Amino acid sequence: MKKVFEAPTQYLSAPNRFTTFGLHPVSNKKRAQRKDFEKVVGVLGNPVRRNIIKKLSEGPDYTLRLSNELNINQQLAAKHLKVIQDAELVDVVRQKSTLGADKNVFHLNKFYSLQIDFSPSLYNERLISFNNPRQWIQEDNYMEKLEEQVKDIDDDEKDVEAVPPLRQIVEMIDEELDGLEKRRARLLYIRNLAVGATKGAIEELDRKKKQIIQHLVDIGPTSIEVLSKTFQLNESDLRDVVSELEKEGLVSRDENFISLNT
Repeated sequence: MKKVFEAPTQYLSAPNRFTTFGLHPVSNKKRAQRKDFEKVVGVLGNPVRRNIIKKLSEGPDYTLRLSNELNINQQLAAKHLKVIQDAELVDVVRQKSTLGADKNVFHLNKFYSLQIDFSPSLYNERLISFNNPRQWIQEDNYMEKLEEQVKDIDDDEKDVEAVPPLRQIVEMIDEELDGLEKRRARLLYIRNLAVGATKGAIEELDRKKKQIIQHLVDIGPTSIEVLSKTFQLNESDLRDVVSELEKEGLVSRDENFISLNT
């Protein structure tokens, strides 16, 4: 029986639970996330490797065919695949061949979304892993229903009749993502305005005080240790500056934890 896709009638937005991180490591987990971010940026910073990743997203492949389809020599393809493998973005399976030598087949093994935002008053970077969405998003009836419909079609139909309803689901998801991206872009613009306005509001402060205030506005409450690493100031000097900001009524300190007064 051919399945008919039924569009969900309600969308319940869920808070963003994505893993994010900035320029200051605060835990082993953050340091590991930072390392993963740098590895992925290092791989994707090369256009040849981006094209290889794109091809592997279409399905597992081997060096010779990748080199032919990307119009590069096999040695260059092997070199870039080694970089991708060293970054732990692929698994390699040895596949026997009846027509010639055995070959290494490369499979993408990560589910990543990489985002970098920057402007005169903004810098954000994040690497989101989406292979287990229940780790970072609350219950959402809309998404639950979409997921169940895909699973139902996959379980019930193993032929071409499954393609039209699946395409309808993909179209709906693309429309939803487009709306989210536009909303995110608008929010980033407004955020940039707010951080930019902060710079004008603290123009009369000296440089160190401005740096601390801007950091607290941009990142939120933080510690003396983080500020020391971020601005490469010794903790003693930093405490003196924070004490002055406390006296001026701009910040509060709870032991080593600093926050803006509201």
